[in-house]
Amino acid sequence: MKIVLGADLAMAGGNSPVVGLLKRLRFAQAQTDVVHAVPPPTYTGWEYDPVIAPAVLAEAAQRDREYATEAMEKVVIELGGDSKPVVTMGNPTERLMMHADQNHADLIAINGTAAGPLVAFLTGSVARGLVIGAHQSVLLARGASEELRPLRAVLATDHSPYSERCMARLTQLWPQGIQHITVLSAFPEERIRAMEPMLPTMAVEPTQAVRETLEVKNKALIEKLSGCFHPMLTTFESRVSSLDVHEAIAEAMKETEAELLILGAHGHSFLERLTLGSVSFRESVFSPYSVLVVRA
Repeated sequence: MKIVLGADLAMAGGNSPVVGLLKRLRFAQAQTDVVHAVPPPTYTGWEYDPVIAPAVLAEAAQRDREYATEAMEKVVIELGGDSKPVVTMGNPTERLMMHADQNHADLIAINGTAAGPLVAFLTGSVARGLVIGAHQSVLLARGASEELRPLRAVLATDHSPYSERCMARLTQLWPQGIQHITVLSAFPEERIRAMEPMLPTMAVEPTQAVRETLEVKNKALIEKLSGCFHPMLTTFESRVSSLDVHEAIAEAMKETEAELLILGAHGHSFLERLTLGSVSFRESVFSPYSVLVVRA
């Protein structure tokens, strides 16, 4: 498995959330490129000097590269395993996606920062850019990662065909460090009850029928996943909620003490990923916990 870890200079100081989370997830046979993009140096006024500017800018760029390479080597040491530093120049989001595509990566991992809707929309953050544009699955790490604490996750699914393919992809990524997974499905009970007068008479109440159907689908998914994860290391449970999907996720994360939310990417075209209302986009950019967005 190939991972691209997007790193900044601050990570050289240690205790980076994404490094800690990757170590806890323990992806099988992972090879990790620790990639840092150095922004091109700009000095207002000097660029107008045809003699001085190129030499000064080249020297500054070289110093930036050397400093960044030294910092990334420290990150590699902390991460351990089969990893190497890569220093490039340019826009971080573009460089991470380009490196991931060129090296056929399976996952891009970065430190994610939760932000308000307006801030996240206007700033064009790296997390937002990757969730929208990357062809790979994306891991956004938030908060301190306690290595001695068992890693618990909530896997939210709508059981759509694309979501099912994402779950199959999850088994290929095979994060061996997750000790418990809660498979969560949510349905709008209030909406269904509002539609009941328009529905034909049924032997089973519509909301009950939906709940029972989702329980069956959750258990079928758990059976598939448990056959791929180590039965002695990972346990599963099913949870069906009648709350709004975002409320259901927040409640499940809190009640199960989960640190990681796993979602299938909603849609695979650029336009579908750009839709601000998608569950995967909103949760990955705005939520306070770590998120793994799986793309099939």
